[in-house]
Amino acid sequence: MKKPFLFALILLLSVSLFGCIHAGNDAQLKKEGLPKEKPQETDISDKAAIASLVENFGRKLQNVWLQAPRDIVNKSIQENYGDFVSPELLAEWQSNLQNAPGRVVSSPWPDRIEILSIEPLSQHAYEVKGEIIQMTSMETVNGEAAAKQPITLVVEKIGNRWLIDAATLGAYE
Repeated sequence: MKKPFLFALILLLSVSLFGCIHAGNDAQLKKEGLPKEKPQETDISDKAAIASLVENFGRKLQNVWLQAPRDIVNKSIQENYGDFVSPELLAEWQSNLQNAPGRVVSSPWPDRIEILSIEPLSQHAYEVKGEIIQMTSMETVNGEAAAKQPITLVVEKIGNRWLIDAATLGAYE
């Protein structure tokens, strides 16, 4: 009779002790300001998805000729940016082309976006700072940029997808 009672008591104490240790670790993590593994893993995977989105968007910039007739530019913006940009930003760029990124002249052309930082704004939004790298035939050979244009993007989770929801272009360097 004593052995089952003793066994149950040991089991109860072990579970209680484990729970206290586990709770203590969580409390220590909160106290030290360290995130638990799950949010950190999510943050890393979100940043990877956002980086991929911005890099793929950056490769499309050279396909949008901003000096073409308006109907052609609007169609090109839809075709090239539609998978990367929120419908609201797409409509904004189509109505106000001077705020849209893209190709203005034949050379230099926008080659890509180099990401400088990705910082969370909220659980479902990040700010991406980067540079649009402008290239010419000469820079393609020597690997340097002809010019750089700062760009700041706000990327938001819309539905189940990350999309660019705001963009600010800086002055060329």
